[in-house]
Amino acid sequence: MLLQARTALALFVLASHADAFCPGLAPGRCAAPRLVVMSTAEAGVDELIGKLRKLPAAQMQPLLADNIKQIDQRFFLRLAEMSDVAVDDGERDAISELASTVSQLVEDLLRRADERLDDDAGKVQGLLRILASEAGQFELPIPEARMANLRAELRAKGASLDETFVATVKAYMGKADADQMDGLISVLRTLLQTYASERLLYLVQDSTASDPPLAAALRAVLESTPDRWDAVMRAQLTGEGAECSADALIALLQDKMGEVVLGMPSGSAVQSVLAEYLNELLQAVRALAAEEA
Repeated sequence: MLLQARTALALFVLASHADAFCPGLAPGRCAAPRLVVMSTAEAGVDELIGKLRKLPAAQMQPLLADNIKQIDQRFFLRLAEMSDVAVDDGERDAISELASTVSQLVEDLLRRADERLDDDAGKVQGLLRILASEAGQFELPIPEARMANLRAELRAKGASLDETFVATVKAYMGKADADQMDGLISVLRTLLQTYASERLLYLVQDSTASDPPLAAALRAVLESTPDRWDAVMRAQLTGEGAECSADALIALLQDKMGEVVLGMPSGSAVQSVLAEYLNELLQAVRALAAEEA
């Protein structure tokens, strides 16, 4: 199971970060696919092969990274079929050379993706150590001092925690779920929620700069764990001396945060985490607003 999860993550890295592995390169355009009756999958493989044959080896990696899921047994079987029907030795040699080049480049891509996964795994494990006791045990709820240390570390790491970091945390959650480690799942969920809250605070800081009471209320809520949202929101939005209303916070979450999340690449892991967190927060604020109406 661990091997399958690691391979899947490696494919995710390549699909999400082709530019990081092959900066400054772009695949060339290809001619229209051959007019042959074949399945959609076969047509896709033939189209990819056609594109690769138009590129020098030095420019193939970006295209391979973007289409890594198509480089499987079917791909190499198709090259073998093309070699069998080649009209001359020159054509067969060219196909053989392409197969060898693709194999070497894919191996290099997977190695580099694996190195990135090791880096993200190290980051996740480092953050988990912050949340653990000196004896390496997790306490639920996590003590406030450790949560403060976690937030400080997340802010220090900033943008280095991206798509593959989130994917790594989710892979850990999947393994913990399979092993029925409910406590670890809760800790990992807390890690993702805290990551989401810090990311949202950073993304909307300019939007709240002109409204200090709203900024203070937003920060107080986002810096609290979901189990404390109700108490914190009541203090910030309905308590004595409250300077911000629930409606104002809802408007900000919808109009500002919603725009930020929707402006991210569709289907990205970070977008998914932020959208889920934002949806839960909006439900909580709306429930309080309805109660106060």
